[in-house]
Amino acid sequence: MRPRSYSLLHERQQAQDLDEAFELDGPGELEPYDSHELDTFLHHSTSPQSDDDERSGDEQDLLPGAHHRDPSTVSLFSLDSIPMIPLSLSQARGPDLQKKVSLVNGLALVIGSMIGSGLFSSPGPVLESVGAPGTSLVVWLVSGIIAMVGALCYAELGSMLPMNGGETVYLNRAFGSLVSFVFEFVNIFVQKPGSVAIVSVIFGEYVSRIVFHTYFFSTPHDSDAAAELADSVIPPYLPKLIAMLCVVLVSVINALSVKAGIRAQDILTVLKVLAATVIAIVGLVILARDGSRGSHSFDGDLFAGYNEVSFGQYTLALYSGLWAYDGWNNLNYVSGEMKDPNRDLPRVIFIGIPTVIMFYLFSNIAYLAVLPSNVVAHTNTVAMDFGKKLFGTAGGILFALCVALSCFGTANATVFTSSRIVFVSAKQGHIPAFFGKVSSKRQTPQTAIVLLAILSMIMIIPGSFKTLVNFYSVCAWLFYFLAVLALIVLRFKEPELKRPYKVWLSTPVLFCIVALFLFVMPFVEAPMESFAALGFTALAIPFWLVRVKYGEQVGQFWDGKLYSLNCVSIMEVC
Repeated sequence: MRPRSYSLLHERQQAQDLDEAFELDGPGELEPYDSHELDTFLHHSTSPQSDDDERSGDEQDLLPGAHHRDPSTVSLFSLDSIPMIPLSLSQARGPDLQKKVSLVNGLALVIGSMIGSGLFSSPGPVLESVGAPGTSLVVWLVSGIIAMVGALCYAELGSMLPMNGGETVYLNRAFGSLVSFVFEFVNIFVQKPGSVAIVSVIFGEYVSRIVFHTYFFSTPHDSDAAAELADSVIPPYLPKLIAMLCVVLVSVINALSVKAGIRAQDILTVLKVLAATVIAIVGLVILARDGSRGSHSFDGDLFAGYNEVSFGQYTLALYSGLWAYDGWNNLNYVSGEMKDPNRDLPRVIFIGIPTVIMFYLFSNIAYLAVLPSNVVAHTNTVAMDFGKKLFGTAGGILFALCVALSCFGTANATVFTSSRIVFVSAKQGHIPAFFGKVSSKRQTPQTAIVLLAILSMIMIIPGSFKTLVNFYSVCAWLFYFLAVLALIVLRFKEPELKRPYKVWLSTPVLFCIVALFLFVMPFVEAPMESFAALGFTALAIPFWLVRVKYGEQVGQFWDGKLYSLNCVSIMEVC
């Protein structure tokens, strides 16, 4: 049987495109064409091909004239210069990801990504920053509108270029390989593992509290003493161990099958939405029946002192709100797996994000209807306090369980989408092709999932929540800005591209202004973390030079050295 091989260029390309793209030089070696030919090739080769062109991995032939070779076995120093070709231009060697994501699945993915730990932990920081309940609700609404505007811009990008990879594809098309590579580098090694690590750590903390609170509340202590005792005896390493277990579980779920990841997300999303609905309905009923029920949060001026709040405090409140809404762009990472992205991407945004905004507003109103505003402002476990105030100790534990479940669902959605970024990067040759393998049996990018899990667990070990969040915020808003700027650039650079969904030009312009502001402000509020994040982002440039720009020369140099030492065979990784 012929070995299964992954081509650097996907097999859906027409024969004439392949002839233009590559020249065969030696046994199985591919020589990239020049940059002008690459730009022309990318410009004329964006239409996704039909499924009729696909063939299974064992039935696929190598490129004409090439010898059989398994590129999944990559020389450690063979850094051949590989053009950045979007994944869905063509079919990779071996099995590819199938189109299984429906409208309902997309809604579950977006809602599940956005309704996470922020719903149960961000109300406190937002209210603490602005001071007044009414002002905090305005911040939540503005944060949701910003997310909605960004998602609409991404809908145009996703329908115009319906490929897996999200920003990777858009940045490469508009700005070239350097910007796209920097995004991939930061996303793979900082943003996505950091996001999984953050929500997993919160999951670990809540599960630890649930276990210990349940135990001590079963002993003869009054509730306040039992809660204080439970928090004091939790081993510091336990939340991290549970967080790592969370990473392992969501990775296994997504590695088993695409359907397993989607079904798990559907179930977890239903449970999370149910919890948010209970909080919102109970709070609103209490507000309508009993007023603020002694909380006094809605007594007096709801916007008291709004003009005394500093600009920096409003910015911090906006950061907390936007962190809670983060995930609005996740569907673009799997748009290549959507059954009908042109129709479903805008529908998911117009249905999903307003739903999330509604839940966030109603949930915050519910918290303030039950709890005094000073209690909400000084807690990161507002859902637990909410449940305890309404239903006693058991209610607090129940709502803490909902928070843990919400974090698990967010981690699951993030692993599902983030593994596709790793997958695309490996397919393009920017990281070893080993991480671009798709299981022929499971049809999932298992090696990409494993890499993401390892990076996430490494970040969990130091457990620096604040540093991870600061890194995440600076990097995230830099690339949100660049991705939407790419939309504007492509409007003028390639006006002939089909755009099944198109926003007014003022929409991306407005979002770019806001995103640039949100990128710059952390350098004023938290300069050390921000400059550190910017420095780490700059580290991607030398990797790009070695891996992409001058990869062919570097690979030839090291291969020559290794062959002269007759040890090249031991420098291969699978």
